[in-house]
Amino acid sequence: MHQLPDLGDAFDADLVRQMFSVFEAMADGVWVCDATPRLLWINTACEKLNEIKREEVCGRHVDELLSIGNFDRDVTSTVLKERRPVAINQRVKSGRTLLVNGVPVFDDAGEIVYVVGSERDLTELNLMRTELDRNQALSERLNTELLALKLRDMQLKDIVAESRAMERVIEMALRVADFDTTVLLTGPSGSGKSMIARVIHEGSPRRKKPFLSLNCGAVPISLLEAELFGYAEGAFTGAQRGGKIGLIEAANGGTLLLDEIDTFPLDVQVKLLTFLDTQRFIRVGDIKVRQVDVRLIVATNQDLGEAVAEGRFREDLWFRLNVVPVGLPPLAERRADIAALVRNKLDALCKRYNISRQISADAVDLLCRHDYPGNVRELHNILERSFVLCQSDTIETADLPREVQGLVAAGGALGGASTLREALETVEREWLARACRHHRRQVDIAAAHGLSQPTVARLLRKHGLRCGQGLN
Repeated sequence: MHQLPDLGDAFDADLVRQMFSVFEAMADGVWVCDATPRLLWINTACEKLNEIKREEVCGRHVDELLSIGNFDRDVTSTVLKERRPVAINQRVKSGRTLLVNGVPVFDDAGEIVYVVGSERDLTELNLMRTELDRNQALSERLNTELLALKLRDMQLKDIVAESRAMERVIEMALRVADFDTTVLLTGPSGSGKSMIARVIHEGSPRRKKPFLSLNCGAVPISLLEAELFGYAEGAFTGAQRGGKIGLIEAANGGTLLLDEIDTFPLDVQVKLLTFLDTQRFIRVGDIKVRQVDVRLIVATNQDLGEAVAEGRFREDLWFRLNVVPVGLPPLAERRADIAALVRNKLDALCKRYNISRQISADAVDLLCRHDYPGNVRELHNILERSFVLCQSDTIETADLPREVQGLVAAGGALGGASTLREALETVEREWLARACRHHRRQVDIAAAHGLSQPTVARLLRKHGLRCGQGLN
């Protein structure tokens, strides 16, 4: 056994010998310093972890070992100063990263006489974490591509789901598509509820049957029942000769979307509840019971639970509709989708007006920073306005509406950040956005800027950005 450190009269010699025999058998590195602080002893595992020799380091002061590069941080001095156990990550001479725990040993007078340390190698753990992050990034990319293929097969390639928030919505929609259960779509106006209803229909066995929709808020209350259930001849003044089928009957075998379901009058809610329970209904002014096979999807931008509490919506109907709720996020919470939405809308406008136009990367970056209280509908409005009024082949920031251009001035003041944290977040996002415009892969950003690929992946997820984002 190597020579034991001189611990004075503090311990019985045989006990010291047994104690250090135990330390020698440990897989973790163990070392002992005095209060000078001077390194007294290290075990064999510590020698291997640090790639040092006991005879070369024992007896030397910690400051000296730090100055010659044996490690990048000193835990012993911190323990002596704070008089408590301290744990740090330490980069050592061998190139390994160690988790180092330093513990003070006190004498009867309450003074620190020794600092005992233990070391555990984190290098393999860090490599595993890096590999896990890399695999997670790969899994997310494959999931996104698989989702895009599914949407393309359903001829819904214009639907954008590059953000994780929207991916979850699409995944939920496809999961419930095979079941005829009622789906309640919620989310702010313009967030794409009718689009998700279409995804559910196209992903279901009913895809070859009709998909019809009714915006209940756009139909006068007096005509809503007739529009939905149809009416018999002579049901009311001005009724069409021979009567008329309603949307429920026209959608037989397929799917019917009822948007703004919160505007339904209470008396029609009763009839809708009966239809949901039986798939049977009676036209307005008729006595014949008709039966159909229709899958119902409803949508609202209101809180139906609150409407129930206020007596504006039947509780039993709410329970019947709220079987599978699917909530759509506002566009401000899915910023990773904005660039792709811009690209899709711009392509559609070019085809519609038979004009070839592009949009600058700076304009796209500005659009990605807007908050969009009107969601996707507002983005489309902004793009069409800019497309029509633009006087060149490229839409620049100056061609965007004034409310969006206002972000340029705000950006000069770090987005109006009120705290240091907000300012740093703004700078971080701007830096990442520029990097994304110049590089198409995370590894390229990492290599160019001295970061690890998992760090780049985490920052991109945090700010809702993707490599290669921006149109040229």
